[in-house]
Amino acid sequence: MRRTRLALSLALAAVVGSALVAVDVARDEPYLSVTLPVVRDPLAQQKLHAMTDPVQDWVESGDPAAAGYAGTVIDASNLHADLYWKGEAPAKVRSLLDAHADAGYTVEVHPSPYSRAEMRAAIDRFTAAVARDAWTSIGPQEDGAAIAITYARARAARLTGGDAAELAYSRRAAELAGMPVTAGVEEVPVALSGGRHSDGAPYFAGAEVNTAKASFCSTAFSGWKGGTKVVLTAAHCGSGRYYNGTGSYIGDLSSVGDGLDVGMIAVNGNGGGRFYDGAWSDGGGSSRRTYGVGRNNVGDLVCLSGAQSGWRCDVQVKRVDVETTNDEGTKIRPVDVAESKGGDRRAIAAKGDSGGPALANPSGTNGDMEARGVIVAARSEVGCPSGSTAHPTTCYSQVMYVPMTPVVNRMGFSIS
Repeated sequence: MRRTRLALSLALAAVVGSALVAVDVARDEPYLSVTLPVVRDPLAQQKLHAMTDPVQDWVESGDPAAAGYAGTVIDASNLHADLYWKGEAPAKVRSLLDAHADAGYTVEVHPSPYSRAEMRAAIDRFTAAVARDAWTSIGPQEDGAAIAITYARARAARLTGGDAAELAYSRRAAELAGMPVTAGVEEVPVALSGGRHSDGAPYFAGAEVNTAKASFCSTAFSGWKGGTKVVLTAAHCGSGRYYNGTGSYIGDLSSVGDGLDVGMIAVNGNGGGRFYDGAWSDGGGSSRRTYGVGRNNVGDLVCLSGAQSGWRCDVQVKRVDVETTNDEGTKIRPVDVAESKGGDRRAIAAKGDSGGPALANPSGTNGDMEARGVIVAARSEVGCPSGSTAHPTTCYSQVMYVPMTPVVNRMGFSIS
């Protein structure tokens, strides 16, 4: 059967720098991947996006009449979405929503104190005024009431003069940003360099790759840049030559997205337009097809597929349009932030998942899915459940991925 997992008897090469030091592959133990979250309508998220995406498309067109937009939150479980707008929303907002309405679904438009553009300007004021290590991530709040900043407690003194409390931090940050700030303590995001071991053409997303820098990373979607066949991964996994988990040459890193931490591997052979959807130990190479790319909103339910920790679907988007710097000093903007659904700090990613895909909106049970992003970092270290990863490694309950929109628009990528 195609893509049978090979049990490696030899340790993988040691990783340079902060990436994972791999050991012998763990014994293949049964590990059940989490199934897709159950909602009243399995297509609820798609239907809500069909209603709200036209509004966001209009906002992104640059029309000055759309300048009041602040954010969008999806609540698929309740067949509802909330849209936030500074000032009175133009009649076009409601006409776009009504034109794509679906029976039983609701979208409510709420007033917000600030627009998305005003929040981004406040973010720029803040980041220009402080040392880079005075914060760990920063982005707009979807309700338009504030900007949200996280920081490492040990470095709060750079901003507050010694008080590490969230209230003291938020007050000082608000003075610099000229806007209210919601502050929270979070450490610096960790690059997830670390089976999908024997992937070959046509290439699937979620496969293991190795470089001179990182002896375990993952691939994301296959596609094209101009006339070149490429596979996406995280750029921090390294430049130069890429190999699969059995040492077979795949291709060289051909281009990197400025400020995105996403790279393209130029490959000999076609992309498969598919992704692995089984546990890391799935010997049958279970996979599904991707059917396009989509936008992320707060509240969206997504799935992740890393070569290290396999298929995870108990994941929900918590923040979008965030800026951060990882522990290797790589600045990344934008990233979307997702956590275990329900906030129970369950492991959803591990070192070795860097470069893997984020997906959403299955077209029915076990159906094709939409490409949403490329995994680049994680935070909030937690224990790895027994048998849940390909190697002994470090797991996290929060993951960051670069959304597909800038990968397509700024890097010239088109998906297979």
